[in-house]
Amino acid sequence: MSSRFAPHRTRAHYLSALKDLPIPVRLADPPDPARITVLGTATIADRTVRFGTVASAPRLWMALETAEEPLLGYVTGLAAGEPDLWVCEGAHREWVVEVAHARELKRAAARVWTACVEHGGECEG
Repeated sequence: MSSRFAPHRTRAHYLSALKDLPIPVRLADPPDPARITVLGTATIADRTVRFGTVASAPRLWMALETAEEPLLGYVTGLAAGEPDLWVCEGAHREWVVEVAHARELKRAAARVWTACVEHGGECEG
């Protein structure tokens, strides 16, 4: 027996699944990961990710601590409690778009941003 609300549930599940996926972005002028002011780090799947800001591009950026091409992307929507993960084209794109890694990156970004705000830092997001 089918519920008359089944299409709404299907749509809700679909939208929830889409929310977990990172958003690809091509940056015309990406920031230099070496110039990121690090606000915190997290280890995700044996990789140390640095979270921080750059004055010229106020977002919460993500970069790998040790990598030839360290920039991963950035996270927005933290102030609203609905983080979006924006993934730069690069060597680590496949790793970042794995749903489990994307979720962990969002969670870690939220923890870093929350800690920054709670300690009086000026965080954009």
